[in-house]
Amino acid sequence: MKNIFSVILMMFAILAMVSCDSLNPSERLMVGKWYYSKSMNNDGVETTLEYHDDKTYIVNGTVRFVWDVDDGVQEVVILSLTGKGTWSIIDKMQNTNTTDVDIKIVDVSFQGENLTDDRTVIQELIASEKKRLYYDKVIPWKKECIGEYSSRIITLNETTCVTVDKDGDKTEMRRIK
Repeated sequence: MKNIFSVILMMFAILAMVSCDSLNPSERLMVGKWYYSKSMNNDGVETTLEYHDDKTYIVNGTVRFVWDVDDGVQEVVILSLTGKGTWSIIDKMQNTNTTDVDIKIVDVSFQGENLTDDRTVIQELIASEKKRLYYDKVIPWKKECIGEYSSRIITLNETTCVTVDKDGDKTEMRRIK
């Protein structure tokens, strides 16, 4: 009985070593939970990304947009974003393949000095705008997010990951776990 238990423990140890060996040194550094935030004018995005050692990842975030609608009136839209997929790092290129994305409209509101005080008009406008946003923005964004994406790693260490995509857009994440 003791020998069987020892063999089983040894098999688990071998499996654990094999799964660890499937990651290259850069991938080992990438495993963990990362935080990304970017603000531009009134718009912003805030996400956490979790890279797992089985080369899968999940992302959760919030996106905020502010659009000028009319003279002195702005529309504020808040979206939640979740996604998952697979990832790898080969020759300083971070490659992801997003397989599932969900984008939800969390809130739509209007602000500004020329905004009407009529609550009924505002509620109807919000309902109409949520429907428009879903079809004009959310559905196309979901389709854009699905698929493969690559970016060159500039810096990757225990605390920071900086990448640049093919358009020259720089992304800087910091480790939170």
